[in-house]
Amino acid sequence: MQCAFACLFILSYISIGTCLIEEIELPQHLKECIVMKTKYNDVTKSTSEAVCNTCVTRYMWMNGPNLRECGHPHDNATMSDISDFVGKLLCPKISGKRKKRQTGRNYRKEIRMLTKGERQRLRNAWSQAYRSGYFGWIARFHNSQVRTSAHSGPAFLGYHRFLILVLELVLQYYDPSVTMPYWNSGLDANMDTPANSILWTAEYLGEMSGTVRTGICGGFQDVRGNAVIRNVGNAGSLFTSAEVRDVMRMPNINRLTEPSPYPTLESYHDDVHNYIGGSMGPIELAPWDCVFWLHHTFVDYLWEVWRYSHQYNTAYPHKTGLPAQLPDVTMKNMPVVQFLGRIPTNRDGYGVQLARKSFYQLSPTCSRQNTYCGSPDLQCRMGTNGAECAAVDRNFRARTQPLVDARRNGRVQMNFRNNHGNRRKRDTHIHHTTISHSFQITVNSQQITNIYLPQEREPCMGKPIQNNFIAGCASDVRKWAFIPIKVVHLRPQEAHFASQSDANAKNPSAYDMYDEHKYKGLKNVVKPGNPATYNDCLEDESGAFKVRLKSTGLSYFGTYTDYVFVDNRLPISSHIGYIAVEKPTANKPTEVMITASDACGRLCKPTCRKWENGNLYYVSCTGAIKVTAQSPLMYGNDFGEAVLSIWQFYGKFTPIERESNIYMEFFCDYSNEWIWKECNQKKY
Repeated sequence: MQCAFACLFILSYISIGTCLIEEIELPQHLKECIVMKTKYNDVTKSTSEAVCNTCVTRYMWMNGPNLRECGHPHDNATMSDISDFVGKLLCPKISGKRKKRQTGRNYRKEIRMLTKGERQRLRNAWSQAYRSGYFGWIARFHNSQVRTSAHSGPAFLGYHRFLILVLELVLQYYDPSVTMPYWNSGLDANMDTPANSILWTAEYLGEMSGTVRTGICGGFQDVRGNAVIRNVGNAGSLFTSAEVRDVMRMPNINRLTEPSPYPTLESYHDDVHNYIGGSMGPIELAPWDCVFWLHHTFVDYLWEVWRYSHQYNTAYPHKTGLPAQLPDVTMKNMPVVQFLGRIPTNRDGYGVQLARKSFYQLSPTCSRQNTYCGSPDLQCRMGTNGAECAAVDRNFRARTQPLVDARRNGRVQMNFRNNHGNRRKRDTHIHHTTISHSFQITVNSQQITNIYLPQEREPCMGKPIQNNFIAGCASDVRKWAFIPIKVVHLRPQEAHFASQSDANAKNPSAYDMYDEHKYKGLKNVVKPGNPATYNDCLEDESGAFKVRLKSTGLSYFGTYTDYVFVDNRLPISSHIGYIAVEKPTANKPTEVMITASDACGRLCKPTCRKWENGNLYYVSCTGAIKVTAQSPLMYGNDFGEAVLSIWQFYGKFTPIERESNIYMEFFCDYSNEWIWKECNQKKY
């Protein structure tokens, strides 16, 4: 492969002065993952961002910096204490306090199939487990000493099956009627706007963006006091119906599991972690969000359905190169399990004895003849794949609920919030310019259609990113530096806008007025290909288009995400953004990887600044950079400094953009080649 893998690119500053940002080699394990994942895959069929995220996430979890050396100020339990606790859970009784488990068979259901009462009991049990510290113990159990023994390989499925059972038993300690629900994210993928799912409400999982304050795990913090955050829909993708069908068609267990050059159940699972974002992104933080457990329970559900469709195949995969995941190796940290009579092995994770500890209700379905999906929070949708259940849009629910109430009760009380009341002098410290007034009215059902129903105004391109600013063991924005980055973007092949050069034409042209194909000079230089996109790729009719930026620490634990907007109408457009990295010190430079991808999951090529014969160029680079604290600094000590490094203000005159201070650009050219083939023509 001809590159040092631009998925992670190098910021290199070459000038007459000292080189303060320089290229470093990508870690060998990361290179090997990218080579494996692209060897047999076509970029027009496999989303490049998904390949990149899988390799980066796995490298950071298995080989990168971590929080292992960080303390637990609110939890002094040792891993031995937690293992002993898990051992007791996997016995029929936990001391004398445990309530008797209900007799009969309790089924794990899709979360929207739970009744309101069942959801409340789940919430109560989970809250008690969190307050007691037991939930935190299970999250720590997942994170401790299992980096190479339970991820990116065949042990992934069986280990997490044990872990889901352990958490379920913790919840049943507080309420024996509770079972662990699963989240079939395909029901949300079937929506027009998955981020509007009813799932992201206080009734279910709480906020989709920013700090999670409501829902089943509202207000939860990790063992170091960091809040759980989410950035739903900013990257990654949900399980789609096509992906589920692909999983079910996988012929054997070796094809289903990692390591593999092809998509697997585990790699599809990775995309959902990135779709939720925030705490769900880094594996170190993910178990503190309850979404992690519902998502993994769905992965377990898919595995179980796959086994039933393959003569209930319990064979353990034959994979090489992972000694900790060989079939007869004991699972790390696991205690003696009574129903096995010993410490479980990796093979036991595939065994029938473990599988019989839980049962699943099939995910909801519908048909043209029966359109009820089994829950008021699901709808039957007719599409190219036939009838499929989809989550209810929470904004649609808010708009239509008064109509439903009016029909049911004859009269309905409606709550209004008037934001157009008495105006006041603008407060220069905040953006509120009006005083809100709340009031209620009651109307007859016949009059309901004559009342204007207020609608929530949605941000057209999503909400701002909430980063956690964790660098190392603590969250502190002062530990971060900001680097300016420019994105240069070509119009993608599929773009088309209803804007003709002749408004009176009876037969509108196949090309809109911005299309490069209309212009001889442009069409010879703007030649986008057709790389694969995520299933839920959406492009705004205005032309506004999001390109995501992300930094991942190589010398520190931490990530940062942001985005810029480009104009999808134009043959070529650009925008400047700012990405944060851990602030280097005199004794410790910062090593980091930075990526850029568009809203559809297509990676952009990183290019780095280079002087040649007195001229400034940007050339392809590999993906890793080392940032030093030498002066003059090539970063801002805070966001404001980074902005002022690019924009120069001259009193009453328009600010001038100083692009000479930009040391890295991303080029979104939509080539039909993997971007890693063009990085400095290096071979690995």
